[in-house]
Amino acid sequence: MHLKRTLIKKLIGEGKTYKEVQKIIGCSAKMISNALKWRAKPERRGRKRKTTIKMDRRITRMAKAQPMISSRMIKDSLELPVSTVTVRRRLCEANLFSRIPRKVPLLKKRHVQKRLQFAKEHINWPKEKWRNILWTDESKIVLFGSKGHRQFVRRPPNSEFKPQCNGNSKVSLEK
Repeated sequence: MHLKRTLIKKLIGEGKTYKEVQKIIGCSAKMISNALKWRAKPERRGRKRKTTIKMDRRITRMAKAQPMISSRMIKDSLELPVSTVTVRRRLCEANLFSRIPRKVPLLKKRHVQKRLQFAKEHINWPKEKWRNILWTDESKIVLFGSKGHRQFVRRPPNSEFKPQCNGNSKVSLEK
């Protein structure tokens, strides 16, 4: 059908009449008319989207700026006329899935500098001696009760160790 359509358009473009094109191709006048009117349309299935491209960008931008923000807070602050489930769908489409924050040590700049200084001073140690070094960090252990509400972070894949994408984003890396 595609070849016939292009042939019909070419023949009409050359100035041939409907009758001449009908004889050459062996088709009806209605088929020629339809071939000339035909336009490729994008395929649309299902329900129309409730959010516009602009809304989707605003949702994504807000989640990237504040990774710990919930979908309800995004919906309320942007005053979106959609449900929180729709907001979550748009975030997932943008590769910003909800994840549990990676537990990373709370190191301050001076801790990092001291560790680096120690490592530079003992750079010539053999591997066997380095295996005996244990880098420890303080951690809080709760035996009874809960630690509080569960916290989630929205981050793109392979960014779990970035400071803004883990549970310790509120802690500054200062002295």
